[in-house]
Amino acid sequence: MNSQISDRQLIDGIKRGDNVSFQMVYNKYFDRLYRYSQAMITDGQLSEDIIQELFTTLWMKRSHLNIVNLEAYLVTALRHKIINVYRNNRYVDLDETIIEALPGVNEIEEKQKETDLESEFKNLLSRLPRKCRNVFYLSRIKNYRNKEIAEELDISIRTVETHISNALQYFKVY
Repeated sequence: MNSQISDRQLIDGIKRGDNVSFQMVYNKYFDRLYRYSQAMITDGQLSEDIIQELFTTLWMKRSHLNIVNLEAYLVTALRHKIINVYRNNRYVDLDETIIEALPGVNEIEEKQKETDLESEFKNLLSRLPRKCRNVFYLSRIKNYRNKEIAEELDISIRTVETHISNALQYFKVY
């Protein structure tokens, strides 16, 4: 059941005050957040405390949540909490080069956007007519020349060009 519940559903559940949704988010992300924090903090107990504080804040402010990407939100919030702990001089100075070297939200968001874009491209490609899809795939994905495509599919070079043009026009619409 857990693997079939999306982050969006979990966020909505937390907003409604659903303890089960909150527990599922905690279980799903605690280990990732802990590993992330260990890149900046060698003290395991401090890492756990900061993550616990992060989840407490998440629960306390649940009615005001406006989260699009849950993982990116949690990583960003954790990063800020760690930086604040060090900047408030509660612990030794934090090496700024360590912070800069960590994968930030932008990288996570970029990976998510790339995955979404790839998924959308595959979806659009699958909607093309079979022959057009095959020609476009060979041309743009496999980098075949038009002549090679024509020979392989036993069609004219002009037909190959037409299919590629039609596919590109289709993608421009979307």
